[in-house]
Amino acid sequence: MRKSYSVLCHFVLIFFKVASSLKDVTLILDPEVVQRYHHCTLRCTYNDEGADLYTVKFFRGIHEFYRFTPSESPNTKVFPVPGINVDINNSSSTQVVLRNIDFQLSGNFTCEVTTDFLFSTGMDTKTMTVVELPKHPPTISVGRGLLDYGLTLHANCSSPPSRPPATLKFLLNNMTVARTEPIPVSKFKDAQWSDLILDLPLSEFHFSRGRLFLVCVAEILDIYKEVAELRLDSAREPVPERVSALNVAACKITLHPSLFSFVLLSFLRIVLRE
Repeated sequence: MRKSYSVLCHFVLIFFKVASSLKDVTLILDPEVVQRYHHCTLRCTYNDEGADLYTVKFFRGIHEFYRFTPSESPNTKVFPVPGINVDINNSSSTQVVLRNIDFQLSGNFTCEVTTDFLFSTGMDTKTMTVVELPKHPPTISVGRGLLDYGLTLHANCSSPPSRPPATLKFLLNNMTVARTEPIPVSKFKDAQWSDLILDLPLSEFHFSRGRLFLVCVAEILDIYKEVAELRLDSAREPVPERVSALNVAACKITLHPSLFSFVLLSFLRIVLRE
């Protein structure tokens, strides 16, 4: 009985040792936000604490698309999943490179690591976002020319097609005066335009610097930021200073030599007559 208890304890210790031998399984997407038709590297890091590796698997959702098994030959396998294009030459036991990524791959990816004996398993999941950026910066159009107190500034900012649509905001003299979450106004293939309209009554506050600078900022997540700038015609433009008094001390009279001689001769004639 004592011997059986000892054997049981021995196996329990082995189990906990093996079960705890796999730690810190982490999946890294480089990058997490991927431009359409670009590539992404999925890196799976882990600490096996000396245990033998059994297999490393990569999943898109619930579908396995790549497996590395060191005990098999060949040690890599690629499984067909729609939209998945594996660069096998640059993939290994710790990473998979995906090429020509399209929108359908937006979603969850999982790395699963299993060690030998009792098959201790750990996994991690990350979310990929596939985007298409605008091909050109945003543009601004305004409704009138000269602006003054009491008038309304009418402006429109448009950002070319993107997915997701760009977030837009207006700044007047470096101060935000209007902003919006993406509002798609028309669709172009798989992407959408964004549009923001500004109707701003102008007051003396807006002319504190005499000039009006209107800026539209277009942003997509943390990977895209472009601006359009426009200087508006203002009735409150600074007026150049005018000379208010004549500076006599600064005035100089310059006589031509021939004129000086004429004046001198005339003076001598008057003196001689006297």
